[in-house]
Amino acid sequence: MYRNLIKAGSFQNAPMVAEPVSLFDSAPDGDGAAVVILMPLEKAEDRVAHPIKIIGSAVATDTLAIQDRENLLRLGAVEQSFNKVLAQAGIKREDIHFAELHDAFTILSALSLEAMGFSDVGKGHEWGANTGESISLKGRLPVSTFGGLKSRGNPHGASGVYQAVEACLQLRGEAGNNQVAHEPKIGLIQSIGGIGSTVATHILQS
Repeated sequence: MYRNLIKAGSFQNAPMVAEPVSLFDSAPDGDGAAVVILMPLEKAEDRVAHPIKIIGSAVATDTLAIQDRENLLRLGAVEQSFNKVLAQAGIKREDIHFAELHDAFTILSALSLEAMGFSDVGKGHEWGANTGESISLKGRLPVSTFGGLKSRGNPHGASGVYQAVEACLQLRGEAGNNQVAHEPKIGLIQSIGGIGSTVATHILQS
């Protein structure tokens, strides 16, 4: 959505939205459209050369008001939906090859990585160190491989469908310049409502 490079020092001097979250930590609102066609696998195999399977789907909720939570920096609904979806899919955390996260604000990606156990508590931001080496297309866990909401813009209701489309492109090897370096077989998509009050997590498999 915005293709201009941020000049040195601009991030540090950006206007605050809610300290310490600045304007450059926030995904801009954006228009968009995407479509996903769902059908039983046996029908999909007759119609699509490379159908993608949903092997896990779970939703969890937390209090709407963050001041009512035991820990303001713990996304409980992310943790719950992730644990449910792993059990449903019959896989381990380490089996996930990439993740499309809901980065309406930068901090949500860091806190989501912590809540899902990819990172120690308080260390989620370290995944973005060294120009994001760990979450890059060649990293340990590629994250938001098309740039996420921060890059694309946030179309709100269409955000989760966008994630599904982008994950399917990855799993089919059709992501072009955004293709994950290895051949991904399992991807995670996660959409967050509010500040973690409702979380939907899906696991897709090629």
